[in-house]
Order: sequence, then structure tokens, then C-alpha cells
Amino acid sequence: MSKHFIVTSHGWSASNWVAHSLNLNEKILCTHSARNALANDAQIHNRDNFIKNLSNFHEGYLNRQESSLDGFYQYIESLGNSDYYGSVHLLRLRDIPILYRKYGPPSRNFKIANLVRNPVDLVWSGYGQLQDLFLFDINELYWTLDKIISEGKNFTYSLIEKYQINIGEYKYLAFIGACAILSSIKKDCDAYELIDRNKTNIDFIGTFTMESITQERESFKQMLSKLTDNSALTSVDYLDKVFGEGEINRHKKDSKKITSRERYNSFEPWQKDTFNYFFKKFDLRSKYESFGYDFSYIEV
Repeated sequence: MSKHFIVTSHGWSASNWVAHSLNLNEKILCTHSARNALANDAQIHNRDNFIKNLSNFHEGYLNRQESSLDGFYQYIESLGNSDYYGSVHLLRLRDIPILYRKYGPPSRNFKIANLVRNPVDLVWSGYGQLQDLFLFDINELYWTLDKIISEGKNFTYSLIEKYQINIGEYKYLAFIGACAILSSIKKDCDAYELIDRNKTNIDFIGTFTMESITQERESFKQMLSKLTDNSALTSVDYLDKVFGEGEINRHKKDSKKITSRERYNSFEPWQKDTFNYFFKKFDLRSKYESFGYDFSYIEV
């Protein structure tokens, strides 16, 4: 029986909610994000806490591929005694094959699940967070600008000419940056084949959508049961506690409860052009359709 699990995910995918929910279970010790911090504080990523821990986040980003899986989990085990040890968004799916190649198969047995989100909503959430981060996180500003330049410089110049926009204003820069970061999602998509080749002490249990995990008890229960091989962890009382927590760490700049189709249709013309360009450039449609998403409203 595996006592260790990894939920890989990109940012802006409700990973904080998932980590906190898993850590609410008395039999699970779960950490979150590149900081590898115990997920016992639902507000750990609010603005004030984020600013206070900025250097720790930056160090974590740099160290994601500088430790073996065993090394990461030796630290997690040091945080306390538990039946199961897990992490959410400590790693992205693309990190697993790199760590496997660098350090060899882990000595521990790991269950791995990948958490995904509709790219339309992911970009909108990232757009909201980047507008905040650019005000105080120069590392994020530098990293995102590099993505825009390396993945879409000529397109961005054409956007400026077509719509006569001031690209340096954060409302433009943040949206273009959130779309350019879809290049990282492409790397996660490419990692599926590599994960399938590296199976020693690694059991990939599948892909779960943020939309189902955060809204449907049965989907959350199914994921947890697969991660732990223990259906007893999904008691009614525990699920009541999880789904009574409400929304955590909202990045987007509005509170609209709308579908992805409605969200896309609400984009301004320059935003649609930008999303369409990067969505097509990184060839995300077919892979995400295989996860159950519908993009019939996007004509690219």
C-alpha cells in the first residue's frame, strides 16, 4: 500500500482548496505549492501572506527540480506523523519525468493524479492574480515578460498595432501574460507520454478536473479513494467539512458565476484574439477535449 501521493497541477487551478481539503482529513498530512508548506491555513495565499513569504515562494520555484521525490517527502514526513503524506502543486506534471531522469526511481511508492482546469477560466484567474502580483513581485513581472517575448513577441506587436493599446498597462500585460503561460500547460500535456514510460514506484491514477473536484462530492471522493486506496477516508462528516469550507484564494477580479463559454464570449476582441493565438499555438484543444472539455465556441 502506498502512503504517499502527489497531486500535480498548474497554478490558478484551485490547488490551495484541494490541498487544504485533503489536509482536513485526520489521516492525511498534505502540503501545498512550491513552498511545500503544510496546508493547514486556508488564507496562506492571501495578499498579505503572499508578500510576507515572497522569498520562500521564489526559492521554492527554483528548487522544484533540484530535489528527488524522496527528498521532498522526507521533509513532508518530518512535519508530523500520519497515515498518508501528500502534496498539491508542489510539482507540475512536467516535473515528474525530469526528477525521475535526474535522480532515478524513488524508493517510496507514489500515487500521482493530475489536476486540470478549463484554459479559458485558468487564463481569467491568472489575469486577476498577475494584475496583483505585478505591483509587488518583480520576479513574476520579469518571468511573465520573458514568456510574452519568447512565445509571442511578434503577435504582441501586431496586437498593439491592431487595437492601439498601451501594452505596458497591467490590464493588458497581465492578460497577455496569462495566455502566454499556456506554454507551461503544453509542457504538462507532453509529459503524459513520458510519465507512462517511468513506472517504477510511480502509479499514475489519472486526470481530474478542477470543476468536478471542487463542485461534486463523488468526484472528490473518487480522487481521494484512488490516491489512498482507503474508502474510509471519505466519510460523510469529512465530506461535509470539505464542502462547507467555501471558496478559497479567489484570483479573478469578479464574482460572476458563469460558464466557460459565457466567460469567453465576454472577452473583449483583443482578449479573444490573444487567447485564440496562444490556445492554437500550443495545440491544447485535442488534449483538453480528451479530459471532457467542450471548445465548440472557440473558432480556431
